[in-house]
Amino acid sequence: MKKEEVSQFYDQFSERQIKIGVNERLIYLFKKLKKLGLNKKSKILELGCGVGAFTYLLSKKVEQGYVEAVDLSEKSIENAQKNIQKSNVRLFVGDVVYYQPKETDFDFITLLDVIEHIPVEEHFNLFKNLSSFISEKTLLLINIPNPEYIKYLHQNLPDSLQVIDQPIELTTLAENLDKNDLEIIFFQKYGIWEQEDYHLFVVRKKREFKLRHLADERTLTQKIIKKHRQKIDFIKFS
Repeated sequence: MKKEEVSQFYDQFSERQIKIGVNERLIYLFKKLKKLGLNKKSKILELGCGVGAFTYLLSKKVEQGYVEAVDLSEKSIENAQKNIQKSNVRLFVGDVVYYQPKETDFDFITLLDVIEHIPVEEHFNLFKNLSSFISEKTLLLINIPNPEYIKYLHQNLPDSLQVIDQPIELTTLAENLDKNDLEIIFFQKYGIWEQEDYHLFVVRKKREFKLRHLADERTLTQKIIKKHRQKIDFIKFS
């Protein structure tokens, strides 16, 4: 399918996205991002921002940092620009697979419910491009629907699917990341509207393994607290 056809679909789909606005899934992911360290000075690249619902949440938190948001749909970006008018938030029309950001050294990059709408054969190029500018400190958040849930929709509710809506298997994702010097450091199944209907990944640039004795880095207070918690856990398990 040509990119122009996909873009046209999301130009029309943007009206529906505006009506939906900020939903439970986005609020859940925003809270996750805050737990990972999102703060008022963070630098974020949001790939596949749609009409800017998540961008809006970021703009409220990131008061002194920088948010760069990108989407293939020109209409979606136009709608986002109407609702978000802050000097530290920049919105661009672009193909996220090959997009080159205007800034560098991001704290976070997000692909939230995006890669299932990008043909799988393009995923290698997507992560190759990302790997070229992800820094050592960058955390990449990927959120996708549970592939089994997508398969269920294809069989039972095909009209609910978008123009490209494919199941992304863990093995396929991990392989494309690995080939591009990226690694998964956190994985979670969670549910918003159905039981375990989403998968969340936190990814970073691969780094050389170095042996570090964590016990040597803990203060005496930290060691006492850890020992106390281990004792409580042992009692509970017993």
